[in-house]
Amino acid sequence: MTSKKTGKQVFPLLRQSINALVVNPIILFPFLTIAFFQLVILEILYFSTRFPLVAFFGPLIRRLWGEGYLHYPFNFAVLPMLFQFAQIPIYIFVSSFLIAVAMVMIAAINNDQNINFRSACRKAFPQYVHIVLAAIISFVIFYVLSKIYGVAIWRALKIGSKSGIFFMIKMIVLRGAPYFNLLMGVVITTLFAFVLPIIVIEKKKILSALILNFKSLWRSWWFIFLVVLFPTLLYVPVLILRNNMPVIANTFFPGIKFLALILSVLFMVVIDGVVYTAITMFYLLKRENQ
Repeated sequence: MTSKKTGKQVFPLLRQSINALVVNPIILFPFLTIAFFQLVILEILYFSTRFPLVAFFGPLIRRLWGEGYLHYPFNFAVLPMLFQFAQIPIYIFVSSFLIAVAMVMIAAINNDQNINFRSACRKAFPQYVHIVLAAIISFVIFYVLSKIYGVAIWRALKIGSKSGIFFMIKMIVLRGAPYFNLLMGVVITTLFAFVLPIIVIEKKKILSALILNFKSLWRSWWFIFLVVLFPTLLYVPVLILRNNMPVIANTFFPGIKFLALILSVLFMVVIDGVVYTAITMFYLLKRENQ
């Protein structure tokens, strides 16, 4: 499945990644499973302000946002925030493992082996602890960077200018938060690009995987960054939609926020499928060349 013709060429590698997904759609199954879990959680959160789930979620929502957010239409305003909180354990304990399972599938297909989702799960599961540790490390770094950006937002809010350069800086910092988070995700995905392949393909522990990852990434940083960045840019229209959601919700109906979250989940299936397939294929190519 890997081809030496791609080398360090971004678009040929991405094209080969897409072709691999078309020819071997089973690779998408772990990503579709992630989407399934996310949509189930989203459905639970959608009914979180209704009986019987309100008995559990009600005190939490009331404490964090107030009584009004338990009722229509403000319940839709709190939905994206609840879903964002839920994403953390899903990513650490579920998504990271299923991404690793997809990488096992790609490696098996590359070696002309027959494999299915169940057998790939069995092969990846012995490394589950190290997979989760890798996910925790990447999340902690993301969290720290988010806090640093939070300080920038706090400083921007203190800018009193109504025009000029300082006002422009303030607007960029405040309105650019979602795009900064997206870029931050690209950087962190790049930084730990080869950790999961090394863990599940080479059967390495987390510390060894991190060391080997940085060694492999040393001469490939910008290449992998672009491989991750270009597919991720497809998510920008979703961010634009979500950023303008208050206006759209007032114009149409508040429930469109729920539909936007569903759309974002479906977009990430395609983006993650292309990105992680490309990363794994490039890692296998480097491995074969060595």
